Amino acid sequence: MAKANVHSTSTPSIFDNLSIGELVDQLGHAKAEAAEIKAREDSLKAALIAKGVTEAEGMLFRATVSEALRETLDADKIREEMGPSWCALHSKIAVVTSVRVSARKGIALPVAA
Repeated sequence: MAKANVHSTSTPSIFDNLSIGELVDQLGHAKAEAAEIKAREDSLKAALIAKGVTEAEGMLFRATVSEALRETLDADKIREEMGPSWCALHSKIAVVTSVRVSARKGIALPVAA
């Protein structure tokens, strides 16, 4: 039997009537659908870029393609040059809640019709 750690909230939800297992399965399906949509979005963006589009309009939407420079800090290099103590003094710490979901091993996913 699968174990579940539960930290309840009092906010009403449309998912209140689902079991924890059903919530996990629904989340897994939603993430799979989101991945498919993201892949389609990335392909459509790549097609616009490949065609050299900078601005375009469809019947419902308008798109613009632009390039920009992004500057980032090399955290490993800073840590190496300044040392871990300096980095600790200049870092922010925050509590982060993560939810990860993955397909269970040995369980076949149903195929959509």
